[in-house]
Amino acid sequence: MSLIYKVIFVIIFNMQNIKALTTLTTIQLAFVIIVPIVVVLFLAIVLYFPISAAYKRRHFQTRFYKRVYKVALESDFYLINQFYFKIDSNKLAKVDHILFGEKYIYVILSKYYEGDLIGKSSDKSLIFISHKGKRCYTDNPIISSKQLASKLSSSTGLDASMLIGITLINDDCKVEVQSESKQFYIIQRRKFPALIKAIESRPVEKINEQQLAKAVQSIAKENKRKKQ
Repeated sequence: MSLIYKVIFVIIFNMQNIKALTTLTTIQLAFVIIVPIVVVLFLAIVLYFPISAAYKRRHFQTRFYKRVYKVALESDFYLINQFYFKIDSNKLAKVDHILFGEKYIYVILSKYYEGDLIGKSSDKSLIFISHKGKRCYTDNPIISSKQLASKLSSSTGLDASMLIGITLINDDCKVEVQSESKQFYIIQRRKFPALIKAIESRPVEKINEQQLAKAVQSIAKENKRKKQ
């Protein structure tokens, strides 16, 4: 019987609420309807930006991979992802993507910065300015890229001049890093396809197909990813 009483109570309560609404003026009724909608929209706007930023930060590797993969697919380039190779008996180095172009081999690292970068490509550290305006120093990814390309060349026997080092960063990170290098870059994700197109258009000979196939096999053979 208690369940029946509860149902009757809910029905009576709702009927009272309906009656109360019918006594409201048009302005009052509009207020009752609009205010909750405005509150919901306000909360959605306030929460959107931190949630969106957190999502991008957490999944940036996937977003970067899709951009690199699209370039590889459209240009018919070989692509190796998450390449690990030994730099000594106890340590492995990681390359996020290796893209084999017609003229160069691209050694790509992915980085996510919640702020902007300022400095020179030759500086050991760059100035990092967070979105909140705080300043600090962070390792220069171009230096890391140079070191990685050098180690990769030593490990695989590839000609170092064939390797182009690219540090791929998120689009909302502004970069003011002075550089005259034509071999090592730090660039936003959206500009990546244009950079590859520009480098591949340089007036140099294409890599011999047999030489390229040998390079792909050599690097794939060195991949220690499954042996971690």
